[in-house]
Amino acid sequence: MYREYPLGVGFIGTVLKEHGYEVAIFDQNAEGLDDELLWQTVQAFAPEVVGFSVITPNYPVARAQITEMKRRYPETLVLAGGIHVNLFPEDLLADGADYAVLGEGEYSTLELLNRLAGGGDVEGVHGIAMIGLGGIRKTSRQPAALDLDALPFVDRGLYDLPKYTHHSMVASRGCPYRCKFCCNYTGTVLVKGVAVRSHEKVIQELQYLEQDYGASEVFFADDIFLLKKSEMLAFAKTYVESGLRVCWIGQMRADSIDREVAEALAAANCRRIYFGVESGSDEILARADKRMTTSQILEGVSCAKGAGIRVKTGWIYGLPGSVAEQRKSIEFMLRMRPHEISIHQLIPFPGTPYYRSPAEFGIRIRDPKDFESFCYGGLGNNVSFDYMSPAQLIELLEQTAEALEREGYVSSDEATAADPFIYTTPLNLNSMTVFRSDKRGGPLNPAMSSAC
Repeated sequence: MYREYPLGVGFIGTVLKEHGYEVAIFDQNAEGLDDELLWQTVQAFAPEVVGFSVITPNYPVARAQITEMKRRYPETLVLAGGIHVNLFPEDLLADGADYAVLGEGEYSTLELLNRLAGGGDVEGVHGIAMIGLGGIRKTSRQPAALDLDALPFVDRGLYDLPKYTHHSMVASRGCPYRCKFCCNYTGTVLVKGVAVRSHEKVIQELQYLEQDYGASEVFFADDIFLLKKSEMLAFAKTYVESGLRVCWIGQMRADSIDREVAEALAAANCRRIYFGVESGSDEILARADKRMTTSQILEGVSCAKGAGIRVKTGWIYGLPGSVAEQRKSIEFMLRMRPHEISIHQLIPFPGTPYYRSPAEFGIRIRDPKDFESFCYGGLGNNVSFDYMSPAQLIELLEQTAEALEREGYVSSDEATAADPFIYTTPLNLNSMTVFRSDKRGGPLNPAMSSAC
């Protein structure tokens, strides 16, 4: 959904390459929306196996492409993996996938292909689902937790790098929190726990990207960068000692950062942090199990800003709570004054309590399988709230925009790279247009691209 290369398939492709397989990656978000480009690539590469990485918003596209793949190339083996596949493996198998890969896919995929290449029985392969004589069969997940430090660095030669604005990597996988609005990697793919790399390995990969690929900017895709204060401080110290120059962007919880951490990360060339704020109402945050208060959020953001780090914040309108509680976000934004404000409507993603039991929270989902509507872009009619009407939501968004513009914020429709304060809402044209019903995609607004 962003102009960041897909790390998940990159890890799998790198592991397969190291074991003798020839691999190619086609990232349609970067290559363009015309499906014909996909079929030209498949025809030229002539793969024996094709794998699809599927998240909920791109499932309608993946479903159509899997069906077409089996029509054009019936002998080609099709695999499907990703969070959506872990939640709905039966759907992907019904769509034509030969195997659904469950859990972390690096070694399950390798194990499956090795077994198939050797003519062996796939029943013993860990972490797959398939259609058997008695219906869908699932094998047990990988018996041991994946050691992120043991994984090879993703081979960036698998990507068409000029098509991306910056490099990406991960320092951890998963999240120890259970916010009701989030379909966590932990509990769906990772199953339990959080996997964290050593800060030494993270530094080594940054050196690899800087020296081998001339990287000037790296985005960390972690839910919470390195998770622990001790690891963040150790990372920052080692970064400074290493002589690295590459700057980077991280995602964190506001309660994971204090003045000491913020100053250390700034010294280690952190130029931008994304915080999920969600709401300016303590009542709404408590109901959503955010496990963080507005005072903690304000303190963390203030520390980051005080250290000279650019702060982007994410907000959700429509979390369970009264309209009066929702309006508290406007005042909180103005008190906080982050550099960037990104507002979305609540999407009750599959895998969350809001999707499993929506009526319990005052949420209505007209069609739970209308997955094209499950994306952060625009306003749809598939999801509605008992506690806030569509008209009230639009009015709230309009009031937010007016208040922000009075304080000097510029909308994403008009912003340039020189604007210090930017906001976007579902009412903006250049918000997040990917997979919306009126526009399946489009380039990311250049003004919104991060820069050191």
